[in-house]
Amino acid sequence: MADSDSEQQTDVSPPESSEEDHQMRRRRRGLLRMYYGVDDSVQLQQDNPLDIDKAGFKADMFMEKMLKETSLNNLYKQEERMKKEIQELDSNMQYLVYENHSKFIKASETIREMKDDFQHLEDDMGTLGARMDDITTSSNSINSALEDRKKEISKLCGVNYLLKKLQFLFELPTRLTKCMEMGFYSQAVRTYSRARRVLEQYQHMPSFHGIQGDCSVIVTKLISSLKKRMDDERSSTATVVETVDLLLELDQPPSDLCQQFLANSRRQLERDLSVVEQGEKPHEIQNEDGETTVTMGIQEYVHLVCNSFFANVSLVIQTFHDLFIKRHKSSGDQQVAEEAQKTLTEFVQSLMDSCLETVMERLKNEATHQESVALIRALDKVSGKLQAMDNLLPSVNFSEKGYQLVTIVTGTHTECHSQRLQQSFTDTLMTVRHDLVTSKGSQQGGPTLRDHSATLYASIKSGLESALTNLKEFVECNVSFSERSDFRRKFCVGNIRAGVVCTFINFVLETCKSFSVGSSGDHTSGAYPPPLILILSKLVHEMERSTISYLVSYGDEKFPPHPDGPLLATPTNELLRHAKEISQALLNHYVKVQGQVISQMIRKSVETRDWLNTIEPRNIRSVMKRVVEEITLIDQQVGTLYEDGLKKEQGSESSRHTFSYQSKGYQYTSATLDSSLLSNIQKLFFERIEVFGTVQFDKPSIITGIIKIFLKALLECVRLRTFGKFGLQQMQVDCHYLQVYLWKFVSDEQLVRMLLEQVMASTIERCVEHTLMGQSVVELICERN
Repeated sequence: MADSDSEQQTDVSPPESSEEDHQMRRRRRGLLRMYYGVDDSVQLQQDNPLDIDKAGFKADMFMEKMLKETSLNNLYKQEERMKKEIQELDSNMQYLVYENHSKFIKASETIREMKDDFQHLEDDMGTLGARMDDITTSSNSINSALEDRKKEISKLCGVNYLLKKLQFLFELPTRLTKCMEMGFYSQAVRTYSRARRVLEQYQHMPSFHGIQGDCSVIVTKLISSLKKRMDDERSSTATVVETVDLLLELDQPPSDLCQQFLANSRRQLERDLSVVEQGEKPHEIQNEDGETTVTMGIQEYVHLVCNSFFANVSLVIQTFHDLFIKRHKSSGDQQVAEEAQKTLTEFVQSLMDSCLETVMERLKNEATHQESVALIRALDKVSGKLQAMDNLLPSVNFSEKGYQLVTIVTGTHTECHSQRLQQSFTDTLMTVRHDLVTSKGSQQGGPTLRDHSATLYASIKSGLESALTNLKEFVECNVSFSERSDFRRKFCVGNIRAGVVCTFINFVLETCKSFSVGSSGDHTSGAYPPPLILILSKLVHEMERSTISYLVSYGDEKFPPHPDGPLLATPTNELLRHAKEISQALLNHYVKVQGQVISQMIRKSVETRDWLNTIEPRNIRSVMKRVVEEITLIDQQVGTLYEDGLKKEQGSESSRHTFSYQSKGYQYTSATLDSSLLSNIQKLFFERIEVFGTVQFDKPSIITGIIKIFLKALLECVRLRTFGKFGLQQMQVDCHYLQVYLWKFVSDEQLVRMLLEQVMASTIERCVEHTLMGQSVVELICERN
């Protein structure tokens, strides 16, 4: 019974310990999953015992679940499906086995061959090791056999090397002499440099002292020959560099070589500079006078300057730096290097200033031409070369000199464009003036005043646009100097906007203004044709209205000082104010000149006639017809340029064709009132008329101003004459004729009537017999003429 109890206890205890171990392992796994962040759900999916495709699949649990939950029919279907899957897996496995069978066989054969090859290789390596041991043994035996003679052989080799050196020293004078005779100076210097230390060290010994003396004499001659070759003008730069290097190796004073090198370089560079100053080359054609020469093109000239003078200067700078400055710096002699740098800077500065002055004159001469592209390319090449030279010698500041050259030349170029624009406008203006003088406007079928005005306007607008388009290349071309902000600002604002656009506009305004000044006698004598003054007044008026603003904004748009920045507008208030003043002055002057021309005719006609003893009037005087014709012609000319303005509404058509001095309702006789009282009464009825007032920019205002001037002149002429009966009647007929034909030209008909009434009142005041002609008779005479 006890045995059975013990057996029962023995059977039960192991499961309890395994269960505890299982619980412990599960706890540890849980802690590890928590530490590493492993998802339990994923692990459960991988260990799912019911999933047939998982590694933890358990068939018993799967069958038990299927029997409990699935019907018989579904079990049959599941069985059929699994049979098909098993068959498919078997067929796939057979296919893989058949497919890879040949590969497996080939791999096996390859492995077998590799085993055989390694077996042979191991045998060869064993044989090689044995032979290497034999070689080592033989080498050790030979070394031990020759150990006693090794020191003796080394000693003999040293003696042989020393004897060769002594032989080289004894043969040194001969070798130097031979190199001198054959012109191998560099080989002679290298040969002497190899032996110089030994000779100097052992010069106290008699044998070496003799060799030293002979070599010194030869080296002195060598130095003299090298200096002569250095001074030879036919020596190239490479030869000079080599010579200086050899002389420095022979311990010649660097300061003397520096001065001699710069002196020789100066001669070469001055020859190049003379070619640059001439700027000419021989032509292939010979004539009887000898060799002809032609001036180089600007591109060829710049190529000559950059590839000849500038290139040689760069070579001199680089060579001088390598030979003197760099060598002194490497040896620690900083002060001597700075002195050499200063000497080189002064040397280059003087030559470059002379060259750049010559180049600037040539480029300024090229800048007088209208073409900009060739000039831009030349400036870009020169400035680019100078900027590259700035890296060789920054103390000279080549880039700043190039920038100054560019700014001066571009300033000259833009100034020439401005002068060319001014000359073109002046020529066009003189052509228009000549046409007006020869053809008298449109009277002979020539161009009208509108055509002339359009010609002047086109010369301003098209000329300036063409010039700005040409100058646009300076900021559009891909050149180095145009990318500098200071150049672009100076060029766009200073040279273009102020130097070309505003200067040209001011020139046009001042030129037009000159036609509005001067004595009236000069103008009436034909110095300036009145139609030209009228055209200029219209031109400046249009400029003030739109052209100036357009041209300035066009220049601002084409030449912005900052390509990506805001467009800074040029102020135009002063230009517009100036243009307004000049246009008004020109128009006032035109009215004054035309009024004085007609006034002169009237004055002569009044002064040359005997108004006291004239005959009874039967016709209108020819001068009055001439006045009406002139006014009609002026009206046509003004109408081609200026539009019709507003006119004041006046009386009926019949009143315009009727002029009667008694229409005011009063009649004056010498018997009723004396002359002073009559004059004072007249002034009460007449308004004050401003004769030389400001004229508006329309046709009626212009014609009215001219009519006021010559009617006022007629009034003043009448006040200086004495009239008889028929003289008064003749003036009455003339005034009626003027009233009939002048009312349609003026803006205020009442003004003409008032002036004519003043003329009649003044005539009556100075008439000895106040008898007027009947109004019907006056009208009949005017209609008949």
